[in-house]
Amino acid sequence: MGLSIRRALFSVSDKEGIVELATTIAATGAELVATGQTAKVLLESGLKVTPIEDISGSPEAFQGRMKTLSFPVCSGILYRRGNQKDETDLKALNIQPIDCVVVNFYPFEKAVTRAGISRQELIEQVDIGGPTLVRAAAKNSPDVLVLTSPQQYSQVIDELKRKSQVTTETVEKCASSAWERVLNYDAAIARELGGRGKRGLRYGENPHQKGFLEFDPDGPIAWGDVLTTSELSYNNILDLSSAYALASDLIEIDPTSTGVVIVKHNNPCGVTLIPKGQFKNLGDAQKLALTRAWEGDPVSSFGGVVVFTHPIEDSVAEWLGQHFVELVAAPGLSRDSSALKILSAKRKNLKALGIRRFSETPLESMVAVPGGRLFQSSDVGIKEGFKSMTKIEWPSKKVEIAKFGIAVCRALKSNAIALVREIHSVPGAFQLVGAGQGQPNRVDALRSLAVPRAQNVLRASEGSLDECVMISDAFFPFRDTVDTAHAVGIRWIVQPGGSQKDAESIQACDEHGISMVFTGTRHFKH
Repeated sequence: MGLSIRRALFSVSDKEGIVELATTIAATGAELVATGQTAKVLLESGLKVTPIEDISGSPEAFQGRMKTLSFPVCSGILYRRGNQKDETDLKALNIQPIDCVVVNFYPFEKAVTRAGISRQELIEQVDIGGPTLVRAAAKNSPDVLVLTSPQQYSQVIDELKRKSQVTTETVEKCASSAWERVLNYDAAIARELGGRGKRGLRYGENPHQKGFLEFDPDGPIAWGDVLTTSELSYNNILDLSSAYALASDLIEIDPTSTGVVIVKHNNPCGVTLIPKGQFKNLGDAQKLALTRAWEGDPVSSFGGVVVFTHPIEDSVAEWLGQHFVELVAAPGLSRDSSALKILSAKRKNLKALGIRRFSETPLESMVAVPGGRLFQSSDVGIKEGFKSMTKIEWPSKKVEIAKFGIAVCRALKSNAIALVREIHSVPGAFQLVGAGQGQPNRVDALRSLAVPRAQNVLRASEGSLDECVMISDAFFPFRDTVDTAHAVGIRWIVQPGGSQKDAESIQACDEHGISMVFTGTRHFKH
């Protein structure tokens, strides 16, 4: 089965291939209907064409703004073939069917790239009638064929020449393409003319790449109000977004504590969570949080992005102003805040943003891939189970530090290992001391990255690895990670579980006197 075309409507801005297509359709006995310049091109090629005015009953008006939008035209596309009531209406209203719609839109996307184009000139490139016709035709597939690109013409021409029909498969494929075209067209218009904010960037991830930020003006991060003269970079935005997500997790873990997150190259390198109630004022707790976060990896923290879960105290701003950071963000940060004045006086090229509220991470993410787009729901919330798997039971007092470590490890690029500890002098205060991330080999992530970093931190504070909790973002397929952990003195391990060889890792823990829990939840971040 296929579609026979009785009448075809042409309205195109791109005239490529239109004469050959129209000639082929006309050869099957179909009537050709066309608008304005499209009709002129077809008439000049010797084809017989019915002007759109003869169908719509109205002349083109307002310099072309009105030509196809009409009851007769839309009805001829939309009525349901074979539906008795619709067929009765069609006859009573003396409307003729339109079985093929050939439309490509005003070139709005190209107009956007024109230097010096005014807003009014851009508005004139917003197509109204074209998307209406395309949506109507796609809705009525497979009874109506809709063509939105010259690249579709050759297949239709070939099928019409062979059988004077277009196959149902081709009609439905073209309808699917039409929905995508309408979506992309409307998205381009929304980016330029919609209510979302837009900030141009000097470049993207690298100087040879273009970049811009589209944002919600009332969103949780005040992207549209950079508080300093230095411009945000593409990488600043990614790093701040990662730091914001982890800071939101810290607040979920313990809203009575204050936290600091330092991110470099989209990986957390310094993270702390300090109970406020054990200090006389927020400034003391926050300063400890900042100094211990920085201590976690001072080399990586240099030039990083720093996010605070609470407004920055002046004493903290004084300390931070003596260290080089790229960007600072916190609640309450504004041009009038004393903290920003202190920071700006000490760091001329500092970038700063206010945070309106936490815990509003996107519910869905999208990545463009060759020939497609990849969607997934976001990995949010700390709702792990903790199932002790070893002879040495996992103590309940270590559940909170495990949650802290899971939040940190989830923010690291896979494969990831995080080593965290409770700060001796402050019960309930947690610190990242060593991270191993982005490694194809999990043992290397522990042995070559996380452990040496942790040892540097622990030497300075007279700590040891046996007090640390080790978190892995995925299960252990072999016991080698457990054996490596034991060799350096680690006694507490958190992992998702789920390997076919879990028993080997459990046995290794029992042999070494290690306590291990399974959470049942994996947190890859690629």
